Amino acid sequence: MRASRGSAIAAPSPRCSAWRARSPVPAPTRTPRRVSAPWPSGHSRPVPGKGGGRVGSRKIGEILIELGLIDEAGLKRALEIQATEGGTLGRAVSGLGLAEEQQVSHAIADWLRLECLTSPEVVPRVASVLPGDMCWKRMVAPIRVDDRTLSLAMTDPLDITTIQDVEFRTNLKVVPVVAGDSVVAAVLDRLYPSTDGAADIVLQLTSDLADAVEVEPVSDEEQSVQQLAAESEQPQTVRLVNALLANAVREGASDIHLEPTDRGLQVRHRVDGLLQDAVRIPRSVQDATISRLKLMSGMDIAERRKPQDGRSQLNSGGRRIDLRVSTVPTHFGEKIVVRLLDSAKAQIAMEELSLSAANLSAFQRLLSQPTGMVLVTGPTGSGKTSTLYASLNWLKSPTKNIITIEDPIEYRLQGINQVQIHLKAGVTFASALRSFLRQDPNVILVGEIRDGETAGIALEAAQTGHLLLSTLHTNDAAGTITRLVDLGMEPFLVAASVIGIVGQRLVRRVCPDCAVEAPPSDDVVQGVGGRERLPEGRVWLAARGCPGCRGLGYKGRLAIHELLEVTPAVRELISQRAPDHVIRDAAQSAGMRTLVHDGVAKAAEGLTTLDEIVRVAPNMEGSAAGGRRESAPPPAVRLDAPPPPPPDAQAAAGPGARGRVLVVDDSATVLEVVRYFLSLEGYEVFSAADGLEGLELARRAQPDAIVSDVEMPQMDGKALVRALRADPATCDIPIMLLTSQTAVECEAEGLGVGADDYVLKPVEPRRLAARVKALLWRSRRLRGVTCS
Repeated sequence: MRASRGSAIAAPSPRCSAWRARSPVPAPTRTPRRVSAPWPSGHSRPVPGKGGGRVGSRKIGEILIELGLIDEAGLKRALEIQATEGGTLGRAVSGLGLAEEQQVSHAIADWLRLECLTSPEVVPRVASVLPGDMCWKRMVAPIRVDDRTLSLAMTDPLDITTIQDVEFRTNLKVVPVVAGDSVVAAVLDRLYPSTDGAADIVLQLTSDLADAVEVEPVSDEEQSVQQLAAESEQPQTVRLVNALLANAVREGASDIHLEPTDRGLQVRHRVDGLLQDAVRIPRSVQDATISRLKLMSGMDIAERRKPQDGRSQLNSGGRRIDLRVSTVPTHFGEKIVVRLLDSAKAQIAMEELSLSAANLSAFQRLLSQPTGMVLVTGPTGSGKTSTLYASLNWLKSPTKNIITIEDPIEYRLQGINQVQIHLKAGVTFASALRSFLRQDPNVILVGEIRDGETAGIALEAAQTGHLLLSTLHTNDAAGTITRLVDLGMEPFLVAASVIGIVGQRLVRRVCPDCAVEAPPSDDVVQGVGGRERLPEGRVWLAARGCPGCRGLGYKGRLAIHELLEVTPAVRELISQRAPDHVIRDAAQSAGMRTLVHDGVAKAAEGLTTLDEIVRVAPNMEGSAAGGRRESAPPPAVRLDAPPPPPPDAQAAAGPGARGRVLVVDDSATVLEVVRYFLSLEGYEVFSAADGLEGLELARRAQPDAIVSDVEMPQMDGKALVRALRADPATCDIPIMLLTSQTAVECEAEGLGVGADDYVLKPVEPRRLAARVKALLWRSRRLRGVTCS
């Protein structure tokens, strides 16, 4: 039974006192309908081999039904959870929120005619009867010894094995006393005090799962790690960490975050792509918890000042789950993130990728090609690895030699040669790729193209008779082409090598048990591109929340995709350095369905909601006209924004008035201020929110001058200048850098990468406008253009 959060001990029920004494074995005065007595007549406790397990659970469940605590449907769900996750029926019932812990305890005690313990009364001298580690493992507690009888508080009084073990150890006759998990834990905390506060945390999680898992260190120095682990085998700490891991597995978490704060260690789970609070561990057990995780992952527990990485394995219910553990020092201690990798997911089939029928056929057609590069793109956590592993499973054949280079190897695949990146040994993506080309491969998988060297060798491999699969971090499929060119690849080589690109995102599945029909709001409709994008006559679902989905309204995830096949028309556009939106339009004309289109189609099928599509999928359309998708500034920024320019200034800022200026800055306030004052001077101004967007816009719109901030996300100002100077189409545009960095070295670096002017912030707006005017004047004089 699960303890309620915030309190380890349930309040005493008016139905019974702390001890409810009962006659030894009186004949039952009432037998509930449809329920047979679980113990044979004449026995005061369960008989070995009878009454326990699922049979006993079913009878206890019928008692709970008879008492009106649960119904048949609730019993069925509880029995299913008990069958898959173990533990008692009472734990499953309280975990589902069907009945309180004390109600279940009283019902079981009433039926079995046993004492019911509702508050932790402790007799210290009984602690010597049983070892504390056994009591914690079995969740039992000795209460009192009378003559040759031991009263034993148990969460499961039908646990015959435990009763026999205790009788064998103590040579005493055991009389079970029914108690909830919180009461047993409170008694044990007083009888066997160890790591303060750990017991409460174990109970907030899943104490039965803590015993059902086994963590195995994985290290090249197995001996020393085992010796270190032996020194940290405190029962409470081990049980706490096992419970943390088991609870995360149970909830389907992909990552566990343990974040130190001034009040303790905050544990959060990433479930279906979003972080959720799980439990808070007191500061008193914070160091022990972190040390246990580091030891089992083969890390140095003495090193707290540097980030570390390690790995372990978790065996739970016959499942092997790999753990990737990383630490980083913070102000309040070491932060730990544990990535959970279920080895069963390595066997994912192509049909499980949730590809549409058309995309599935096209993707398999690409993978059937003997040569060329197929890329899977999307942000971190978008399911790219699953797509690649499903591709390898589909390609795997005795007639093919498949080699992968990964960092790290997330899942082990039978029949495939997998190589791990090892920087200390000189094994990088680029060096491994060079070696692969001498290994007679048919298919090569590169975990990620991170730099120009890797990209160049990968394109070469795709040109020399190999099918190469890899990933890139870009917003959409069309943007992948620009990314490769930005890495220094020649457009003609990209056009000749890349045969297809899959862009994808993961969206949450709407819970089928509680989803409700609801028309989408106007904001959501606008987010997917307008009402004309929505197919007619469809029912749209909205998330509501129920116990089955923990009140979230969503349960599980599926992928949405866009698949760009490099047709002859697209290949020609790539060779001509066409901007992203032109390539995207050509691909759509050839039949590509964008991420938003695919998401809307899956929402129309009732698999997800339109709100999820708007939250996850970038709506990149609308760029064909030469504009970009403007992001609205936050309300707080709008309040401080300057008024729009007067009508005469707007008229003067028409095309070709005094010049077209691109302003690049991640601050909406700076963008508005600079736009306003440059517009007053008669310039046509357009803007971008970061370096990557500014680079794309500069290539497409060819401004007369660029004013860029230095410190920006994704691509900073200096990197933007380098990219602009390296492109023949933009190398002559005059560029001014705005920055608050006052060091002479920073200014020298900015001018050294190719900036024409370097202005410190804050800058008086009229002075900025004058500097822009002078910048354009110098540029036009150098080109022999008459200045106005």
